[in-house]
Amino acid sequence: MSKTIITISAVVLATAGSLFSQSLQNGDFRYPSDNPEVPEGWTTFGDCFFRETGWAPQTPSGAMMGYHHYRVNGNSNSGMHQDVSGVKAGQKVRFSVLMMVDKHSEDSQRPYSVELMLEGNKDGQQQTVATKEVVLEEFPTDDEWHEVSVEGTLPVDNLRVIVSVTPSPSGPRQSAVKFSEANLQVLD
Repeated sequence: MSKTIITISAVVLATAGSLFSQSLQNGDFRYPSDNPEVPEGWTTFGDCFFRETGWAPQTPSGAMMGYHHYRVNGNSNSGMHQDVSGVKAGQKVRFSVLMMVDKHSEDSQRPYSVELMLEGNKDGQQQTVATKEVVLEEFPTDDEWHEVSVEGTLPVDNLRVIVSVTPSPSGPRQSAVKFSEANLQVLD
């Protein structure tokens, strides 16, 4: 009996350790880095993409990531990424995030799209594993969270997950895009 319990405990601990090592750090954006506009464990790029704690609707963690489209002047993409450790080549993974797009007036433009990407680094070069682009022209503006996701099979033992927002090509720009509850699952 004690050998069975020890064996089961070892299997549970090994499985839990494997799942933990493949989790995103701070996927709910609860904890800030030294810069309170950037969540711990994440790197942001571009303009007007910040960790927000005062926006509605409130999330369980009290924080979300917000893309301030109405403040963007250039045409460069903005977003965030995280390098994930503990993954193995051949694993199929699913990266998802909850997204909400604010309403905008008819004479203004919302951001063009949001793209989720999985990348691996081979020989010092980032390589796209999978990508999913969500064009926002028809995306709901119903004050509800909607899950968007991308899946791919890893060719290497590393992973970068990316959320990238493309601004509208012309203005006037209005609206914001909100992100919450980023998640990574190993599917096999």
